[in-house]
Amino acid sequence: MNKTLLALVFLIGITNFCRGQDPSFSQFYASRIYLNPAFTGVEPGLSFSGVSRNQWTNVDGGFRTYIATVEIQEPFLRSGLGLSIFHDTEGVMQLNTTSIGLSYAYHIPMDKHNLHIGIQGQWVQKSVDWDKIIFSDELDPVWGVVNPTTAVALLDRVTYTDFNVGVLWRFDKDMRIGNVYARDTRTSIGLSIHHLPYLFLKDAGNESLQNLQTQTSPRVTLHAGSVIPILYFNGTKKRFSISPNIKMDVQGDKLFVPRQNLQVMTYGLYLLYDGIYVGAFYQNKHLLPQFRNTNALIFALGAYVNTGARDKQSFFVGLSYDANTTGLGTRAGGVFELAVRWTLREAAGISGAMGRRSSSRKILDCYDFF
Repeated sequence: MNKTLLALVFLIGITNFCRGQDPSFSQFYASRIYLNPAFTGVEPGLSFSGVSRNQWTNVDGGFRTYIATVEIQEPFLRSGLGLSIFHDTEGVMQLNTTSIGLSYAYHIPMDKHNLHIGIQGQWVQKSVDWDKIIFSDELDPVWGVVNPTTAVALLDRVTYTDFNVGVLWRFDKDMRIGNVYARDTRTSIGLSIHHLPYLFLKDAGNESLQNLQTQTSPRVTLHAGSVIPILYFNGTKKRFSISPNIKMDVQGDKLFVPRQNLQVMTYGLYLLYDGIYVGAFYQNKHLLPQFRNTNALIFALGAYVNTGARDKQSFFVGLSYDANTTGLGTRAGGVFELAVRWTLREAAGISGAMGRRSSSRKILDCYDFF
């Protein structure tokens, strides 16, 4: 019963005094459109993907987040089109957030470089189940919940539109690390801005369930990563690679005042061999480890499998686990995440044609991890 009252206080605190915080995926490249709409259609063909995230399994209700996407690359238009469906449930009161988004990205091919510019429009609905809330005036010290409440539930759902934008720079370049010469090193650097309307319209994106003026705070995400082959096996296409990655999320009403914003830093390294990878990441408010905030160690593993003639199809599955090192610790139950993707690499585009536009400058394939 105390948990229910605590949940009510938590909801009122969110809707009255704070701004909404976006969920964050541990396997952020598995939900690429959510990370940055410029990733739309980055892989040739038609792709289907899904991510399921279960956060803090020992907490009553916890946080459960799901996203499913379908995207297609249209080579003749140098474009990518995508559809994404997102759903998030929080706590015993089942505060639900559902969104449907359409994304578009234009790919500008250069000599071993690509520039991707993306935009996403979303329809968003937030709802809550007021029947699961027990108000204090309903309680009797002896008989429990027996009294009618005088509290009046205002709104059980709100809807609004939202927009996100992003830019992505990808390039393929040989590099030397000490005595090791790494050929075809793939690098990706991106910037995305989510909840763009709030930066210009103070009454946009109102998500309050109490008829207040509460908007979703804008979020800026910076991300960068590379796939660096460091060991080649003669006579085969197999190679051993390392993939360092970093992601920084900043969300708040004043994006350039760090103390007044939510900030999350995630960085680490993957090891890849023949489509199989393992990885370890550290997540914290700041770049350097410290124990004032709830930190986490993230462990991930997964595999890519190519099937069909000439590897026309690929299937990916990834698993990750977040272990809190400070703050909540292991009592919260950790975070589990499952990600899958199925890609038909030679699927016809919207124009009905397959293959790439005839050009000396072609869009870089995305066969290696991201």
